[in-house]
Amino acid sequence: MRIATLIICLAALLCAGCATMGSKEGSFLERYNGSRQLSQAETMLKEGDIHGAINALDTICNGPAVTGVTDEALFRLALLTLKAKPGSAQAQHLLKRLKKEYPASQWTALAAPVSEQVNALEEQRRQNKALKGNNQALSREITELNQRLEQLKNLDQELEKKAR
Repeated sequence: MRIATLIICLAALLCAGCATMGSKEGSFLERYNGSRQLSQAETMLKEGDIHGAINALDTICNGPAVTGVTDEALFRLALLTLKAKPGSAQAQHLLKRLKKEYPASQWTALAAPVSEQVNALEEQRRQNKALKGNNQALSREITELNQRLEQLKNLDQELEKKAR
């Protein structure tokens, strides 16, 4: 009798796990594996293994979606990506994905000011690029004006010589 009850409970648990596969909650096994990988990534960060942590976080982000695990991994991976390359498109993509897939997450709330700063940095880069282009055009124009000025000076000197 106990074995039959145990088998029924086990079957119910297995069915419940399969029924939640489509949600962002993830199955118990997915949540456990994700949490374990997240802990490993945190340990790697503490030990200074940034590349290992990035790989572990990337694995979590590309795996099954698990609320509380994937959202944190997205946030941490975005920060590490920004540290390596400020304003990178990959970091922006991760922050957008976090906001889109986990709008109610605490990590999304923490990511909002980071995302604003990344966008501000990108806008400043665009402005700098435009200003550099304007600066180069003005430099060319100054060079041309200086050449014309020299030509006018030479003409003026020649006219003075002819007038004597």
